[in-house]
Amino acid sequence: MEEQQTVPEEAPKAKRAYKQRNSLSEAEKAIAKLNKTHKFVRFDILKALRGKECSPGTNSRLAYLKALQQLEIEYVDQITKMGVLPKNVASQTTTEYIFKAHVGKGGSVETTSVNKQQLTDIERTEAKECKRGMADSPEDEAIRAQFEAQYGDSAVEEEKK
Repeated sequence: MEEQQTVPEEAPKAKRAYKQRNSLSEAEKAIAKLNKTHKFVRFDILKALRGKECSPGTNSRLAYLKALQQLEIEYVDQITKMGVLPKNVASQTTTEYIFKAHVGKGGSVETTSVNKQQLTDIERTEAKECKRGMADSPEDEAIRAQFEAQYGDSAVEEEKK
């Protein structure tokens, strides 16, 4: 008898997996559509502004500029309503808050927000006044002595003993 040779069968090749695209939510689709429309209209207005009939000083140029300005205002308003931009962008861009407090003779406290340059200028002015003796009245010296006695280093050392 003849021996039959068996040839191993090759397994069928699996189909290549195709990359799945992320599907956008309805909100993301609306935002993308708004951006695309805004860019298209803006480009069209800017293209028309470069035309011959929109030379500086003409009414048509003024109308296009007003339309462009209104387009930008409405676009920012819409993306703010959609939650893409915060209502107060300035509050999100502030990374540091600096305040300067001033205590008056009656005990009233006035606190103002300043930037670094203003703070440097104020502190420099205060240092000059202290050197000239403007802040050294007998009342100020008495208050300083009272605070030194109450909160100074010698008061802390006495409590430790």
